Formats: sequence, structure tokens, C-alpha cells
Amino acid sequence: MIKNNKIWVIVFTLLAFGLFFFLRLSKLNNIPVFVDEAIYVRWSQVMKNEASLRFLPQTDGKQPLFMWSTIPLFKLSDDPLIAGRLVSVATGFGTLLGIGFLAYLIFGDLLVVSLSMLVFAILPYSVFFDRMALADSMLGMFGIWSLALSILFAKTNKLDHAMLLGFAIGGGLLTKSPAIMFYLWLGLSLLFFFRPKGNKIKTLGNLSLGLLAIVIISQAMYGILRLGPAFEMIGARNQDYLFTWREVLSHPFSPLVGNLKTTANWLWLLFSPTLLLALIFGLITKKTRILSIFLIITSLLPLVAQAAIAKVYTSRYALFAVLPLIPVIGFGLHWLVTRKGILIKLSAIVLLLVPLIFSLLCVFAPTKALLSYDMHTGYLEEWTAGWGQKEIANYLIDLEAKGEKIVVFTEGFFGTLPDGLQIYTNGHPNITVVGSNPYVGAVPEGLVNSSPNNARFLVINKSRNHLNAGSLDTLTLIKEFPKPARLDGTQEVLQFYRYQLNSL
Repeated sequence: MIKNNKIWVIVFTLLAFGLFFFLRLSKLNNIPVFVDEAIYVRWSQVMKNEASLRFLPQTDGKQPLFMWSTIPLFKLSDDPLIAGRLVSVATGFGTLLGIGFLAYLIFGDLLVVSLSMLVFAILPYSVFFDRMALADSMLGMFGIWSLALSILFAKTNKLDHAMLLGFAIGGGLLTKSPAIMFYLWLGLSLLFFFRPKGNKIKTLGNLSLGLLAIVIISQAMYGILRLGPAFEMIGARNQDYLFTWREVLSHPFSPLVGNLKTTANWLWLLFSPTLLLALIFGLITKKTRILSIFLIITSLLPLVAQAAIAKVYTSRYALFAVLPLIPVIGFGLHWLVTRKGILIKLSAIVLLLVPLIFSLLCVFAPTKALLSYDMHTGYLEEWTAGWGQKEIANYLIDLEAKGEKIVVFTEGFFGTLPDGLQIYTNGHPNITVVGSNPYVGAVPEGLVNSSPNNARFLVINKSRNHLNAGSLDTLTLIKEFPKPARLDGTQEVLQFYRYQLNSL
């Protein structure tokens, strides 16, 4: 056995906490604003300034809890994107604690708890998304606590645990629609852990009362969204991302097979091969094998369900579903460090070093990190990545300080442009940012017809620049912001033009 077990528990726990904050807070702006981040942060700014628009995200079928949580954090940072990303850091820490609690409920060993938290702290999957102003980290936090509290309720059958579970599921439902899966986790937990004790009628009565409390509390929280004027848009927009079950049954292996292959690729890159090996070690011990299998099934159910029905499937959508695998990995590492022989113990360090290196690349050199294809293209290479937008905003703010009134037109009506510029120019009344057609075949009429007393600019991604020579003659290129090269060697470029009236 590993010597001084209590000391190692403390060491691994402190290491988990230290690495968690180091990897989440270092270089938090190393990746530019992503398209959905721009939308969410912009919504938060608008909602902060106009109380009547507190349900604004519903107009696009989104639940607003992440945006509500971002509003108070604007006071902590002058950079609105950092404020949004700090919400994910905070919810990531909540997930860290939830992972520890889940590991204790399942395995009852503090060394497994500390190792599981350490795995989460350095896991590339969680490191990347705990640093983004997206709702997926928050969903993961509510998910892991919903699972842990489901197990606790199944074991104790206590009403107070049921109520806490209701709040956890309700928080998830206020965050993202996949939280509906948390009810499935509850059913699975009851199947594995609920055992009637003593008076069966009383036990079943307590179970029924608890389940009723869970449903009432979680649905009452979700019912808050009915106060918004566009509540029905949540269900409507969900259909844009999902196949109906009738459609799934008509083509059961498409997109299921392709999406499952993609999921396996995400696990290989974002968990790292060594932690997947530790996952196998977590199944070796016969006494706890059924518990590890429970966690694996818990993870597979939403992964397979999403793979079967998802029209749009990206790595962040699977984040909440893979978190139950972490305690199994923690137990696998526990199995290694408690074996005889120094080399076997040291092998656990090697298994942890690989994901740590992957995560360090995510933080300090994201363009060199081993990310999945959808992450490289979406967050770094394509129009969805906001390279140069903060620099353009600073240029405009400096120009405003000289007394200029400024009008900026962008390609696109929402997303990275114009929202990516609007979040940085918010609070500057003399800077107006306006979205326009994403296919730019001519200088936008609104820019041409704007007052000649305004300084007028156009911001556009090169791939969407279809301006003819005559239109280009009216524009002066101020600066280009190249994005990281694609796999084929080509590059997207953000172009920043000034419209010159005297060129006409």
C-alpha cells in the first residue's frame, strides 16, 4: 500500500486545486472571442442595461442562466470576454468539487477522491471549456451534482437530498436543454442503488414523495422561463439541432455511427490515451467493477442518445456526458499507486503527465494543441474565431477619444461579427457597430449613406469579401489579421477597411 495515505490525499488535493486555477486563469484571453461567446456576452451586456430584456436569449431558443451569471462579473474585469469566461472557471470549480463528491459516494476512498479531482484539474477536455464563455461548463457542473445527488437520494431516500437534487436538475434546465438527461441519470441511479429497507410501504412512500419533490422543484425552476415572451422558441430551436425519433428510426445508423466515431476521437484527444488506459485499470478490481460499469453506462447513455439524434454535433456538447468517467479513471490511478513496486507507482505519474502537457498547450500555445478538427476550425481558424476584433475595437476607441463619431459595418448580423466588436465597444456612445449581409458583394448602403461627418469602417472576413474593383477603390485597408493556417495551408483573414468618401 502507498505509505502515509492521509498525507498523499492532502498532497493530491492541493495539487488538484493549484493546477485547476493555474490552468484555468493563466492567459485566459489567449484564444480570441468565439462566435457563441460573442453572442452570449453581448446578450449579457444588453440584459444588464435593460431589465425588460432579461429573457433576451429566448429569442434564439437559449436558456439564460449563463448570461444572468455573467452580468455581476462585469464588475470584476474591464474585458467583457474575461468576465464571461470567469463564469466558466467558477462553474468548473463547482464541477471539481462535484467530481470529488461523486467519487466518494461511489468508492468511499479519499485517495480516489483526490486523484479524481486531480484528473479533472488537468483534463484537456475540461481545461479548454472551463476557459470559454460558453454554457457547457455550467451544464457539466449541474450534471455532475445531479448524478451525485441522485445516487445519494437513491441510497438514503431522504427528502432533503431529493430537494437538493431538484435544485441541481432545475439549474441544468435553466442552462441548456440536454439537462433533460439528468432525469435519466436519476432513474439509472435508483436502479443501481435503491434498496427498500425496513417497512417497504413507508420506504416506497418516501421514495414517491422524494421523486415528486424533485419534479416539482426542477420544473418550477424551469417554469421561470415562461415569464419570458419567447419561451416557445426553446423547443422550436431545439428542432434545428435534432432529428425527431421518427427520423432516427428511418435511418438508425445515420448519423449514429459517424457521431460515435467522432466521439471516440474526442476522447482520444481530449482525455488523452494514457487516461483512457487508466480507465481500463479502473475495471480491474472485481469488488468495485460494477460501480465503475455504472459510471461508464451513465456516460454512454447520453453520448449514444446525442449521437443518434444530433444534426449538429461538436465536442462541447458531449462535455457533461463524459464527466462520470473521471472517478473511474481516479480509481484506476488509485489501483496503480497502491501496488507494490516503485515503477508501478511511477507509471501513474506518466499517465498524468501526458494530459497535463496537452492542457499546457491548450493554455499557452492553443494553435499547437492537439485539438479535435471541430475545435481547431471553430475556435481558431475560421470566421467563427475572432482574431483581431479586440485590436480593432481598441483602434476605434482611441479614435473616439480624439472626438470622432464612428460607424462600423460588419459582415453578418450576429455572432463573431458584429457582436464580437460590440462587446468591446459597449459604453462608447460615439461608436456604432452595425451588422449587414454576410455575403458582401458591395459596400453596405448604410455605410455609404451614413453622415460624411462620421468616420466610416468596414470589417469583413476575406472569405466573404466579394467586393468588385470599383467597391474596393472606395476603401482603404487599415490592417489585416491573419488567422492560424488550416490543414490545407490556406488562411482566413479578418480585414479592416476605412470607407473614403472622396474616393467616389
